Parts: sequence; structure tokens; C-alpha cells
Amino acid sequence: MSAATAAPTAILVVEDEFLVRLFAVDALEDAGFRVLPAETATEALRVLRAAPDVRAAVIDMGLPDRSGDHLAAEVRTLRADLPIVIASGRSGRELREQFAQQPRVAVLVKPYTAELLLDALAAVGVTPTDSGSARPAGSPA
Repeated sequence: MSAATAAPTAILVVEDEFLVRLFAVDALEDAGFRVLPAETATEALRVLRAAPDVRAAVIDMGLPDRSGDHLAAEVRTLRADLPIVIASGRSGRELREQFAQQPRVAVLVKPYTAELLLDALAAVGVTPTDSGSARPAGSPA
């Protein structure tokens, strides 16, 4: 399958602030990703269970139903190798220390640009063209 006909890489975006979620979705779609948005951790877990082709998650730390680090731990239980980008207005240094022992986790400090969002995904090995052409949807990432 050529890159031109490959399905876009699916990204789960978990953000409760509407305008931030809208910005992230637009930036990722403009870059060629397929985006599955979620407003809460509960919704994110439901989406993740229903979409085995998700290749990464962008998770806000301040969600209304649980913290982003708790959601990240739950995501790791479901998909141990799923790359995660943690987005927060908190100190980047503090978050990098908190997640230092976590494989394939990047920290993205708010406010962020589209370029910084894409760089964070690239840092965990995710680009719009790694849509699983080397492995079938549903196989471990």
C-alpha cells in the first residue's frame, strides 16, 4: 500500500477545554492525522477500546473526571506500548521528572503551537504516515 493510499494515522486527543481541543484536532488533521477527540477520561477509554488503530494519545493533565496521569496509567493497562503525549500548563521540568521512567511519553507545555504538538508526537515516534501499513489494524503498536 502506498503512502498516498494508506489510511491516516489515528490519534486520540483527550482535552476538556473546547477551544484547545478544537485547535489540537485542526492542527493534527491539517498535518494528515485522523483524530478521535474525547472530552473526558471516561470517553477516552471508551474511544480507545473501540478503535484499535489508535497509534498515540495526547492527554491533558487537568480532566474533569480524573487527572491525566491517572488516565495515562489506565491507557498503559490497555495498550502498554501506546505512545502518549502529556499536555499541561504545569512546569515542563516537573512533568518530565514525573514521567521520566515511562517509555514513549513526551511532555507538551501549554500553550503550544501546532509545530510543538507535531514535534511532541514525533518525539514518541508518531508521524502522519506511520498508519500501520507495516502491521494490520488491531495488532500491538
